[in-house]
Amino acid sequence: MDDLNVSIIIAQIINFWIVFFIFYHFLWKTIVKTIEDRRNKMENLDKSDEVVKSILEAANKEAEMILRNSRKEAQEIQENAEVISKKATAQKLEEAERKAQSILEWAQRDIEKEKLWMIDSMKQKVLDLSLKINSKVFDNKDSNKEFITKEVNSIKI
Repeated sequence: MDDLNVSIIIAQIINFWIVFFIFYHFLWKTIVKTIEDRRNKMENLDKSDEVVKSILEAANKEAEMILRNSRKEAQEIQENAEVISKKATAQKLEEAERKAQSILEWAQRDIEKEKLWMIDSMKQKVLDLSLKINSKVFDNKDSNKEFITKEVNSIKI
């Protein structure tokens, strides 16, 4: 025990209690408060992590719902566009058919006019030819003119 001196041990015990008192009086509350703050922050981080995850899940669900609705609207728009396109095509076809019918009717009237003109022209040529033949046969240009004219005009084609 020579090496162990009681006064040194007592001094060490007193030093320990002084350091412990200073530590407890000045630092203990700060350290405990810091530890509690960190614990609270960790709990808040865990809670906020859960909140963020739930918000993220809700946002993903909402985004998926919006995407589904957008796809549905796009499909409806496409169907409406097809209906409008079909209606427009039908209207264009009807208009084209009306124009074609109008052109056909105009062409038929024109053909009928041309036909009548040709018949009149042929009758006139037949009449002129008949009168020439008549004048050669009877040596008189006006012989049987009325008869020939009446007969040529009575021809129906």
